[in-house]
Amino acid sequence: MSFFQSEDQIINILKQCFTKADKFQIVENATNEGHMHYISDIIRLTFKYEEDGIPKTKSLVLKVPTNGDASYLADELNIFDRENFVYDTIIPRINDYLDEPLTPFYIKTADSRIIMLENLVAQGYEKGQNDRLLYNQKQSRPIIKALAYFHAASHKVAQLEPHLLHHKMFQSSILFEMRQNTTDFWEPILFELLARNNASYLISKLKNVTFRLKNDDGNTSSLHHSNFNFCVLNHGDFRKDNVMLKYGPDNEVDGVKIIDFQTCFWSTPINDFVYFFLMSTETEQIENHYEACVNWYLEFLNEKLRNINCTQAYNRQNFKDDIRRLNVCSVYCIMWTIFRMTPLDELGRARLLDEIVQGKKENIRHYTETFLKDELLTKKVLGVLKLCEKLQLFEPACTEENN
Repeated sequence: MSFFQSEDQIINILKQCFTKADKFQIVENATNEGHMHYISDIIRLTFKYEEDGIPKTKSLVLKVPTNGDASYLADELNIFDRENFVYDTIIPRINDYLDEPLTPFYIKTADSRIIMLENLVAQGYEKGQNDRLLYNQKQSRPIIKALAYFHAASHKVAQLEPHLLHHKMFQSSILFEMRQNTTDFWEPILFELLARNNASYLISKLKNVTFRLKNDDGNTSSLHHSNFNFCVLNHGDFRKDNVMLKYGPDNEVDGVKIIDFQTCFWSTPINDFVYFFLMSTETEQIENHYEACVNWYLEFLNEKLRNINCTQAYNRQNFKDDIRRLNVCSVYCIMWTIFRMTPLDELGRARLLDEIVQGKKENIRHYTETFLKDELLTKKVLGVLKLCEKLQLFEPACTEENN
């Protein structure tokens, strides 16, 4: 059953947000469930109304709790409260230092379970056409620029308003809940890959890091800003599905918007940058394109920092040092990337995550056996591991001694 039981409920919400408007008319029916998005429903809503006698049309996206099997996670992870906080409090401060907002326009509602945003599709935006946007210069350069500008502006906010750093802002707890089961779940897959493909160096490095992750004492400070000299707001799930593009003449990118801010956290810029690359399966092409993107990112980041009068710069050595310090986050990216490659649908993945968290070993073992039967999937996983080596994610973490 949908979050909204009738169109009257929707109209009441709209009246609270558009106080000068009257004579609302729903054009697109939003009383049925929209697009299931893991733990929420995404509902697209178009409506007509009059304001001061002038007819207007508005197209919105409403993100509301789902009634599906994964609905309990919304409360456990505090998703709606956090994402509303990002759009309502953090993003406006970041936009003060951007020439053009990189996020959709946000409309605050009285119900904290509803996230109301402008519909970017109605404005000509679309999701990246395919994985090629990750290594095609015409498409990836504007995306890297948008990310760099967003990071630079957020760094300025972090300097001016440090009290915002931890208020309701933390990475999804799924990472920490999985700690106790990570090694049990992935080691059979990793060693089977080793036997088939002789990727001994990569597997041994990854095994070592997953072991450290599993046996961590519970201190999550390695993900927080205090461990890094240069802190930005990370999107937390920065991949092509969360980037909206507007194309101009000759198929060139004419606009970039970033969506879905439910897992933001403050840390080094490397989290978003590396995650962006690891989330693609086109690993061979990305390897060739990676160095160019690093150069673009550093160029755009420091350009924006200068423009908004930030005295601190972020250079290639900072970039390399942070890469080496991200063992825990890197493993999370690797595991989630492999996880996203699986043939399960979103609900299936949600159920499997729940089984991993609860340590249901029999179900996990059955899934592992199914996973290894897919030769194409095995090939993709090896590609991810090779890319990790290219990104030097398996280098030893920095310590005080080697800094």
